Amino acid sequence: MQGLQNQMFAIFMLIMIFAFLVYQALPNFITQRELFEARERPSKTYAWYVFMVANILAEIAWDTVAALLIFFPFYYLVGMDANAKPTHAVAERGGLMFLLTWSFLIFTATFGDMVIAGLPTAEIGAIIALVMFAFCVIFCG
Repeated sequence: MQGLQNQMFAIFMLIMIFAFLVYQALPNFITQRELFEARERPSKTYAWYVFMVANILAEIAWDTVAALLIFFPFYYLVGMDANAKPTHAVAERGGLMFLLTWSFLIFTATFGDMVIAGLPTAEIGAIIALVMFAFCVIFCG
């Protein structure tokens, strides 16, 4: 029973890093968007959707590195691999947990971009992102 409580606590702590990940990404996005608005849009170098796709692809690369750094301590040190040993599915469950961690980080990055894309400051974006994520958690996505 104690192992299950530790695992549930670890999952809760992983979900709670959402706000901090978004808070770190928003000021960077604001700076890049201001640069795009001042330089690339008037010269018509590339379109808005190219800017957004480039940001998302760059975040996917960083999210992959972050998922690796989060997954190993999260999965093995908490003891989630012990649940898969009786069924001999350690590799399958480990891979699925890595994919879930990776998709959560990608969701966090794209969700932050979605929220801040139309807002003037990072502070307003952080408040709205936190409220919208709370709605996602409360209403199960």
